[in-house]
Amino acid sequence: MKIIVCYPMKSLAKTYMPDASEALVAETSSEFFRYVQHYQPEAAVLFSEMFSNPAWEWLPAVKDSLPEGIPLIIVPLYRDETIIGKVTEETQLQGVYVLSAQLSQEEIRDQISLILGLINDTQVKVESESLGIVYALMSYGSSGITTFCINYPIVLAKQNPDKRIAVLDMNEAKPDLTRFFKLQKHQLALFRPDFLDAGTAKKRNWINVCKQSIHMPNLYYAHAATKWKSSEITNLITAFRHQFDFVYVDWGYCFPETETLQRMLYTADRNLLFVRADPFSIENAREWIRTWRKRGVACEVLLSHLDKGQPFRIGEDISLYGIVPRISEGRLMQSHRSNSVLVEEFFPPKPYMSSLKQMAEAEYSEKSAVLS
Repeated sequence: MKIIVCYPMKSLAKTYMPDASEALVAETSSEFFRYVQHYQPEAAVLFSEMFSNPAWEWLPAVKDSLPEGIPLIIVPLYRDETIIGKVTEETQLQGVYVLSAQLSQEEIRDQISLILGLINDTQVKVESESLGIVYALMSYGSSGITTFCINYPIVLAKQNPDKRIAVLDMNEAKPDLTRFFKLQKHQLALFRPDFLDAGTAKKRNWINVCKQSIHMPNLYYAHAATKWKSSEITNLITAFRHQFDFVYVDWGYCFPETETLQRMLYTADRNLLFVRADPFSIENAREWIRTWRKRGVACEVLLSHLDKGQPFRIGEDISLYGIVPRISEGRLMQSHRSNSVLVEEFFPPKPYMSSLKQMAEAEYSEKSAVLS
């Protein structure tokens, strides 16, 4: 692949480029524009330090100079990263990929390879009539979504080794899943240009973008906590539905009810509201579910923090997806601090394990996943 690179040192610039590329290096911004006119590059990579004028001036000019459809990858200085992102979004520049300013030389090369498809590609799941199932997980807070996303997908992956499972952290307010699995370098937001339309989004192999689980080879994670547009959510979910059999989205708080949240509720196959097993939480859940039912959206309850023998009344018209028993605060805190997955520990909590296994088994049973 022929790439025009804008960097002050020609000898050093090529160390940032993938081995499978042919790099033509411009050592000044004016030289960059001249090279673009005389050559037909397949991609462009520029370092923001090469431009002295503001990003809102040079970035649109650079994009306009490139042939239509050519990807532009920007490696920003730390001081430039935020403003470049804002300019890209507000001017709606297409095909612009902004890397993180905190990447090492090797990481920059890997990201460029990934964006341009110059890596050893894992086979993309062949599209079929049977698409993956997307689960949107949300709550009013402190109801155990993160703990569920850490543990349950591993149980599901073990029971279904032939199925691909993706877990996406979309909790912008509290991306604990990203911190637990260290997903900072597996951000879907880097690929926002791909989500402009469903066709483009489906072409990329998202398995290569995600982080593979160390526990199960068919389980993958990605950081997706950003301010998505509703159309981006639709195309993102469409792409993942075509490449994975199960997709779990840790959305987090179900308030405020933004346009993007509404799109997620209408797009997901199953909406699970995590509810703590106390009277106030259950009552709020009933009202929230009934309100959305009037809008044509079906939601199910996953009841969490239930003590042994504790009675609960969720309502005959409310679907109960499953029940997760209470785990002692000390045990849970110890697990999170040590980054230990409960279901992989030598002595996992038996009631907790049993509840997760029941839900995983229900995925393929002819009965619904309602547990009583």
